[in-house]
Amino acid sequence: MNKIPDQSTPQPGQEYPIANESHYTGKIADRFKRELTRYYASGLTKRMFHPKMHGLVKAEFIVEPDLSPEHRVGIFKEARTFPAWIRFSNAKRHPSADKKIDMRGMAIKLIGVEGEKLLEKDKHALTQDFLLVTSKTLQTKSVKDFQESIYALTGGWLHLLIYALTHPGVIIRSIRQVKRCNNILEVAYFSTTPSRFGSETVAVKYGVFPQQDLVSGFPRDPGDDFLRERLASDLAEKDAFFDFKVQFQEDAVNMPIEDPTREWTSPFVKLATIRIPKQSFDSPEQVAYGEHLSFTPWHSISEHRPLGGANRARKKVYEIISAFRHERNDAPENEPTELKSFDP
Repeated sequence: MNKIPDQSTPQPGQEYPIANESHYTGKIADRFKRELTRYYASGLTKRMFHPKMHGLVKAEFIVEPDLSPEHRVGIFKEARTFPAWIRFSNAKRHPSADKKIDMRGMAIKLIGVEGEKLLEKDKHALTQDFLLVTSKTLQTKSVKDFQESIYALTGGWLHLLIYALTHPGVIIRSIRQVKRCNNILEVAYFSTTPSRFGSETVAVKYGVFPQQDLVSGFPRDPGDDFLRERLASDLAEKDAFFDFKVQFQEDAVNMPIEDPTREWTSPFVKLATIRIPKQSFDSPEQVAYGEHLSFTPWHSISEHRPLGGANRARKKVYEIISAFRHERNDAPENEPTELKSFDP
């Protein structure tokens, strides 16, 4: 058993699991299964969070050609272009109108990534995932804190009221994370949690920044799905571009691995360009494919291993819930080996 580093003097890139972390992780997975069974008594069982998909689009992930030696790590070792799927979504656990304040999600799946992956069942897969949202931080610090917040959120109004009165910081952070969105191609996305960057002493967070200016106004009378409609309209006319950047941990105390409520303050460094080509993405077959495609930060090579309690919990919870959903939906769990084409 590996010795956990002394938490009184945190070191760069090191993890500090709390006691009984696997217990709280199991309780989260059990509650998610209970809630999904209740939400989706019949029909398609969607994701616990980010169930509303605006679109699954084809993209290119273009690694920069002249990176400095310290940045040539993992998928960034050499200049190349990876085909990718990108899934845009709303974060709320119930699909709701796009005009409501919310976090938005950007899940990226690169295809053609060689090397053994961290998940045992997918260790021979050719994919690398990055999961990002429109907030730089999460609302809870530890897996125990997150488990308590989930039980409050799903336990009825009285439980939620008591939790809000006893955990005001979590509520305040939750309110600050959500906002109105005019166009999902014009906002930035962040990993909120860190990952390894090659060496065990080097950690980064990810950020994806639009090259498009924020020019879309909020609709006068927005439809429930106006973000998907704007995405379809924009990509019918032109390509969209984002900068993929990393933010290095420069201070293990003020930029902690184990506290995703703390925003890191180091500068972002561009490592790749994301190009979303002009396209149509709303065929029933492609929509169904996007519903069944699984994303997890643990679809990863070891050089980009997810770090911190939130990510350790994700490993178990995402595996359990993905298998649960796919079984209920009678859909196989398969990682793609190529960018599949669908008829328009």
